[in-house]
Amino acid sequence: MYTMPKRATEEQLNERVPLSVAMWHLHTNLCMPQKDQRKTADWTKFGLHGSISTQDACDAAGGNFHPSVFGWMVHVYPYENSPDKIFAMHHD
Repeated sequence: MYTMPKRATEEQLNERVPLSVAMWHLHTNLCMPQKDQRKTADWTKFGLHGSISTQDACDAAGGNFHPSVFGWMVHVYPYENSPDKIFAMHHD
């Protein structure tokens, strides 16, 4: 994985890994359950793959909302055989 700070400009991202090759992305609108509820949380609603994506919905579910987590990132799958798979957004 290649990473850059959230404040990085498009030019800086392009210098690190060209935008013509890979799709940089941020993880945004993350709702996490309270720490004491993580073992029993409904992970279809919470977390990176959860359905809750707004502050209001997260508040209603009793979670902690994060507008953005981590920084910019590009995932790399070096053992794939084509550029579209090497720099895929999701690896299946």
